[in-house]
Amino acid sequence: MKNTGGSFRKFQMQFAGLGALLAALVFQTGCASTGAARAGGVAPGSSVSREHALALAQLTANAVGGQVFTVAPTGSMKPTLDESSVVAVESVSFSSLRRGDIVIYRSASGSPVVHRLYQQRGETWLVLGDNNAAIDREAVTERNFLGRVCAIFYTGDSSVTGAPAALARR
Repeated sequence: MKNTGGSFRKFQMQFAGLGALLAALVFQTGCASTGAARAGGVAPGSSVSREHALALAQLTANAVGGQVFTVAPTGSMKPTLDESSVVAVESVSFSSLRRGDIVIYRSASGSPVVHRLYQQRGETWLVLGDNNAAIDREAVTERNFLGRVCAIFYTGDSSVTGAPAALARR
């Protein structure tokens, strides 16, 4: 039997370091509350840098076997998401999706789109941007489904990054 005590202690130290970093970001950055943000129609913001948000989103995505996306500046998911948002997307089974989940799917043109599940119709889901009056023309299917948003990181910076951008279509 192999001794894994050293590697487990290393994991514990790394996990404790991540916890300390998250606590510092939450308690020292002044993250906005979602209730206040929704009232004004603006996505929450914080003093977390884009770089740190991307790093935290990547840690989250790695933990759930997912991906990281930035949000394109379309406005269709405001006030929940805007161009300063970074999302971690988890890999889940299509059958586990529920109404209200925020998902990313690949459109017929090949672009990733981030919208909320609105209604299930047979083997497909109709989706709607939070700021849109009508459902999307395309439905989410098991084939074009990329993942479910499991974490949203708000930043004060909407500069372009190397992460793929998911369209929030109007």
